[in-house]
Amino acid sequence: MARLRTRAVQNSGDIRAFFDAIAGGYRESHGSADLLLDYRLALARRLLAPSLGGVLLEIGCGPGVHLFPLADAFSRVIGADFSPGMIAAAERVRRMHPCAARIELHVEPAERLVSIEDNAVDAVLCVGAFEHMPDKPAVLRELRRVLKPGGRFVCLTLNGDYVWYRRIAPWLGYEVRHLSSDRFVNAAEMRALLQRAELRVKELGYWRFVARGDMPGWAARALAWLDRVGTVCASSRWRGGLYVCAEKDSLLVAGE
Repeated sequence: MARLRTRAVQNSGDIRAFFDAIAGGYRESHGSADLLLDYRLALARRLLAPSLGGVLLEIGCGPGVHLFPLADAFSRVIGADFSPGMIAAAERVRRMHPCAARIELHVEPAERLVSIEDNAVDAVLCVGAFEHMPDKPAVLRELRRVLKPGGRFVCLTLNGDYVWYRRIAPWLGYEVRHLSSDRFVNAAEMRALLQRAELRVKELGYWRFVARGDMPGWAARALAWLDRVGTVCASSRWRGGLYVCAEKDSLLVAGE
């Protein structure tokens, strides 16, 4: 197994170039692609349930791994990613999708969604991309702008308190970030970011994620076991994924 090496980046152009380069060969590297995708989609669908039938926006959509399976549950689906390579890969899939007519794709950063009007979407989804977005406050402000009153933001990201990131990887000398600009937030930091953006947390918890592709096999097996223990003991440090569902409060909008 090739060791993960953090790539130094200086600006958004460097980050875009990284994702353009991997767009054509994007694949699941942490276990069974089908099983892990089904698991993430089930969680996303549960959290998005009140918004079904409305307009869904996914930021950092990449090649559309999560966007396309959700398309039949919404009247309009929008994918945005600042990597032209990722959107080109998604467009190739969109053309053959049965819901192609209601799927839109845009090359836009989450911090500046110029194609989307104020109060235009019922839900915003972000899966495995928030950790790569350097200006998280700007992203959340923009999401609040495009969400309708009562609209939902659902995010599945990495848990900054995870024992692999905090303890084990540094002890072993393993790197955990793909890019030097990556930042993994913990639950308290996520709550603070959302509060500053005036997005009200409805639910926050942990999801099953073990970065098998970035660690030795013995560590992956041990952390998978600890993850199961963590679900029982409610220990955040043993859970690799952090999820949150937050709403744009209609009362706040009325008072603006």
